[in-house]
Amino acid sequence: MVLLVIDVQKGITDERLYGFQQFEENLKTLIDASRKCGVEVIYVRHDDGPGSGFSKGDADFEIYEGIAPIAGEMIIDKKVNSAFHESVGLDLYLKSQKVKSVIAVGLQTDYCVDATVKSGFEKGYEMIVPEYCNSTRSNSYMDARTTYEFYNKNMWPGRYATCPTVSETLEMIHNYKKSENPFRITGCGTKEIETERLLLRPFLLSDAKSAHHNWAGDEEVQKMYGEPVYKTVEDVQGHLEKYITAYKSDYYYRWAVVEKQSGECIGQIAYFLVDKLNSWGEIEYCIGSAYQGKGYATEATKAIIRYGFDEIGFNKVQICVRPSNIKSKRVIEKCGFEYEGTLRDYFFIDGEYEGRMYYSILKDEIAGKKE
Repeated sequence: MVLLVIDVQKGITDERLYGFQQFEENLKTLIDASRKCGVEVIYVRHDDGPGSGFSKGDADFEIYEGIAPIAGEMIIDKKVNSAFHESVGLDLYLKSQKVKSVIAVGLQTDYCVDATVKSGFEKGYEMIVPEYCNSTRSNSYMDARTTYEFYNKNMWPGRYATCPTVSETLEMIHNYKKSENPFRITGCGTKEIETERLLLRPFLLSDAKSAHHNWAGDEEVQKMYGEPVYKTVEDVQGHLEKYITAYKSDYYYRWAVVEKQSGECIGQIAYFLVDKLNSWGEIEYCIGSAYQGKGYATEATKAIIRYGFDEIGFNKVQICVRPSNIKSKRVIEKCGFEYEGTLRDYFFIDGEYEGRMYYSILKDEIAGKKE
């Protein structure tokens, strides 16, 4: 089961929609429940092409802030009405994840929602369209309410979709967590972890100052980490807000690395990739220059490896590194990872190509080991 949020973009999401406030409230409710219960939330954006005012780079093209995605949630762009059109790639992805049921919400009822519902039905998906979770505007032929009721009460039910209440849909989502969920990992979120010298915890906005000083404003650290340099504390704070919002998902795992003795936020570590179906996670981390060479990266990495196996339930934890990053390669070796292979010429950095080395460790390989 997935929750498909269709075309809820800034340019068309406003009071001109039929039942706008109820529509917005219902979508927020379903999205929050899906995140808690492990139902993947997938966003779709419609692109009318360059110069239309409703394309990449245009403010109206972006997803409406009231229901914006959090870090790690998929956003798919399309240039056709149906999200299931072969040019979009959604159908291939859902089949790869063995998805059978699609909860379709969004805009607009008589255009992209209708096309997506009918196309999804033809491709064999159980299409679920909760009431008052799609909307549209009045047109030259029908007012918005009549249009909404025609599709939701006359066109789709019993033909192309089931059209339950929001309460009934919430029950489906909660039942999915209990019985239909194919994932073998646990959505336990970013819990606090304490090691000998470190406290790994969710980020706070108050971390912005020390994060900027210790690593986020450091060009050398950020370049090796693959992230931009944040020039001001306010820039870092804006970045941390995205992390903090993402904690709404129980499948989001990112920690601030805090040195217990000083209370300084000296870096970050995360499972930035999580494959819920195949039970693996990929680690990334960065530690401020002044704190490198003290074993902090190794200490933090070992801690979240244990968390990944013992709490989340991963079967495999993997990590990758650029061949030139000698310091990280040493951390990887100390943590017991096994080298798997190199993707050659993966990056183009500073005018040169550089590979990407992959390492992994399996749950069975550390069973019974004590740190």
